[in-house]
Amino acid sequence: MSFSKKTIQLYLGLVLICAGGLGSVVMLLQPWRSCPGIDDSSAGCPATSRDSTLLGFALAVFVAGIVLLTVSSRPVKVSSDEIGPFGKLD
Repeated sequence: MSFSKKTIQLYLGLVLICAGGLGSVVMLLQPWRSCPGIDDSSAGCPATSRDSTLLGFALAVFVAGIVLLTVSSRPVKVSSDEIGPFGKLD
């Protein structure tokens, strides 16, 4: 079973969008953190440089998925030679 280039780009784009979106939300909320001195919730904790780097990477993966999804949805241009005699209407 062989897949076309557009199909591979479509599914890879969808996977990257899901992974980047989920990773961004997780890195933004940081559910594993606790800062009892600052705030009782994990959202009130300041982000470290590693957390900011991982958030940036997750956003980059998300954007790459959007680009792949956009590229996969472009129509394919077919020349008149490839269409054959059915493409000529005169």
